[in-house]
Amino acid sequence: MATRATAQEEMLSIQEKLILTGQFIKIYWKILFAITWALILIPPLLAYNYPETRCAYTVLVMAGYWITECFPMAVTSLIPLVLFPIFGTLSTADTCACYMNDTIMVFIGGLVLAVAIEHSNLHLRIALGVMRTVGCTHGKLLGGLCVVTTFISMWVSNTAATAMMVPIIFAVLNELEQAGLCHVFEELPSPPGSTDPPEREPTKITKAYLMAAAYCSTFGGTGTLVGTGTNLTFKGIFESTFPGSEGISFTHWMIAQMPQMIINAFLTWLYLQLMFMGLFRPHSKDAQIATIGTEGETITNQVIQERYKELGDITFHEAAVSILFITCIFLWLFRKPGFIRGWSEAITEIDVRDSTPVIFISIMMFFIPKNLDFLRSYNKDPGERPVKSSEGLITWDVIQRKMPWSLMFLLGGGFAISRGSIASGLAKKVGETLVPLRYLPPVLIMLFVCLFIGTITEFTSNVGIANITLPVVAQMCVAMEIHPMYLMVPAAISCSYSFRLPVGTPPNAIISVVGQLPTKWLIIGGCGPSIFSLIVNVICFAMWGTLIFDVKGFPDWAKSSHPAKGNP
Repeated sequence: MATRATAQEEMLSIQEKLILTGQFIKIYWKILFAITWALILIPPLLAYNYPETRCAYTVLVMAGYWITECFPMAVTSLIPLVLFPIFGTLSTADTCACYMNDTIMVFIGGLVLAVAIEHSNLHLRIALGVMRTVGCTHGKLLGGLCVVTTFISMWVSNTAATAMMVPIIFAVLNELEQAGLCHVFEELPSPPGSTDPPEREPTKITKAYLMAAAYCSTFGGTGTLVGTGTNLTFKGIFESTFPGSEGISFTHWMIAQMPQMIINAFLTWLYLQLMFMGLFRPHSKDAQIATIGTEGETITNQVIQERYKELGDITFHEAAVSILFITCIFLWLFRKPGFIRGWSEAITEIDVRDSTPVIFISIMMFFIPKNLDFLRSYNKDPGERPVKSSEGLITWDVIQRKMPWSLMFLLGGGFAISRGSIASGLAKKVGETLVPLRYLPPVLIMLFVCLFIGTITEFTSNVGIANITLPVVAQMCVAMEIHPMYLMVPAAISCSYSFRLPVGTPPNAIISVVGQLPTKWLIIGGCGPSIFSLIVNVICFAMWGTLIFDVKGFPDWAKSSHPAKGNP
């Protein structure tokens, strides 16, 4: 009996240990993965100690950490500063140079501009102004939402654009619900015998609006170089890989990408109406629910008008920010447009890049006051005279609070990966393994590359995927002797196209959490944009982008980055 009792105690002890082990792993899985992943990759490194494998070790460690986010992504991005010099891949000075360059300065200046727009409430005036102009049926409001979100996301982050539009969406829908003209949420039936309160999920109308905000913010970000981090990642990787090229200008990128952005936003509007609002199905239940009638249009118009009136008259702050915003766009577009002599060419023969005008505008934000109180300094009434100086259009405190500093390290880490992959020969080796694809039609190669990148970007950071894949695509183009832009530009755009999972991009996460949108509906709804955006991306670049970027043959500046056979 005593032996049996002892055995039971030992058995319980084993069970307890298993439970405690499971809890330990659950609590400390991040650091356990970080250590285990780094150790697992060491044996291949020791067995094949070549420059390519040493670089590959760094890239794989970073990829694993980025995907699992076991460390903050900015911290993971600093790993090349340690491993590249130790492994002899790049010197410390060369690695550090990757973290501060023209592309990152464009990113910093663009963010300062975006923060200033948000700080002045100019974005709200634009949004509400457009929505009160387009009309107040669900179809028109959805169209206005698509237009506004797409436009704003061209200049501010897709995260900020979505976060701004979601409260406006719920303000309008809540007013309609109070009037009995629609429902914002619907209660799901509880399981038999359950005492828990019923779960809620957005109605089809609400789903359409939430998805429009998320998807159009993603499409809008592709329209300009500063719209999303993946565009700037491409710019930095391309210009560091092919220093002999003319680089990527704001003007050429915008002209090339605007058509696909507009087409995708329009297709999103049609798709969401077709899926959730009964478009082309006038007698369906969805169409009947989406019809709010004259009374509903009146109520919706009142809500938007009231929200717009709350903003008051246009302030000097808004006007000054909008003038500087337009000036910056003008300076970007006409820096070196190609069809006429640009202002930078008229001023100096030295190469002036896009960071110069945007940093100039950012500095001017601190020079110009947010109000004109100083004009009353000599007022006869002492009570009207200012007692302290006015703030600038933007303040450093606001920038510190709203600037996503970590993304700069993420961009820098990606540029370091790109430069290290090229210097070690890793990217060249991987690119050469894909040479057999050269026998396929170029458009088909582009389709395969975009499909592959568009699939994997659903599972992790868009910028992280761009950092890992674009250097390989660049060397793949060199090995196949096709123009690098032919594959790199569509591939960079595909890195942004994440529609089906909350982890893919912040706009998806926002509508999932704030809008209480179930993941299954995000997956279902995101299938449409994933398909038509892929098709539009390939067709638009093949027919329009190739003309704008002058993609003809294999350029000499790409040949110079292709070492002769036998060279290391």
